Amino acid sequence: MTDTTTQRGFTLIEMAIVLVILGLLLGGVLAPLSARQEQERRDKNAELLEKARDALIGFALVNGRLPCPDTDTAGNPGSGQENSPCSTNPATPPPQGRLPWVTLGVVGEYDAWGAPNQIRYIVNGGFTTPFTLGTAGSFNGIIEVHTAAGNCGTTNNLVAWNIPALIWSSAQTNYATQSPPRADEAENADIDRCFVYREYSTRDGQEFDDQMVWVSQNVLFNRMIEAGRLP
Repeated sequence: MTDTTTQRGFTLIEMAIVLVILGLLLGGVLAPLSARQEQERRDKNAELLEKARDALIGFALVNGRLPCPDTDTAGNPGSGQENSPCSTNPATPPPQGRLPWVTLGVVGEYDAWGAPNQIRYIVNGGFTTPFTLGTAGSFNGIIEVHTAAGNCGTTNNLVAWNIPALIWSSAQTNYATQSPPRADEAENADIDRCFVYREYSTRDGQEFDDQMVWVSQNVLFNRMIEAGRLP
């Protein structure tokens, strides 16, 4: 008997439908995967910043002061080490630069996204020489943190004030360099004493992914007293 069954392949329309379905399935898988990977990197970067803060306090316990920033050209000899002495002039913005990760003995040359020299460090100059319980900032030397830009020198949206040191990272995307720049991240990137700390956001026009930790003056003094480094 002759087999008269007709063999039939996919039509173009059917193939298009299959491709659309595959695209939807892949999109549904890849989007959550990308978000999870980003969160993992943010968690890793946050841990890096926390360890750097612990190292700053440890450095103060040993040396009676906080280190100066690393201001050498990245990649040059001495990169990763503090450049001491640094300015203690309260009439100028506090010393800023890269985290002196070599001096502190921590990982800090690269952030969690593999970008070099993105861990920034700002310190009240008064704490870069042996300090006492009476040491504090004044004028432009005071480091302050708000939840929004445009509040420098005020108590509006204030999170922390007169802190000895601050560490921050621009994380995956430096929105300060976008067009137009996002005001809150631009506040962190300019060279002054005021910084913004708020929730992570990817909302259009309000993007913010900077990560930040700081050394509390009260915590630092308490640790120094417990260790017998301050009376």
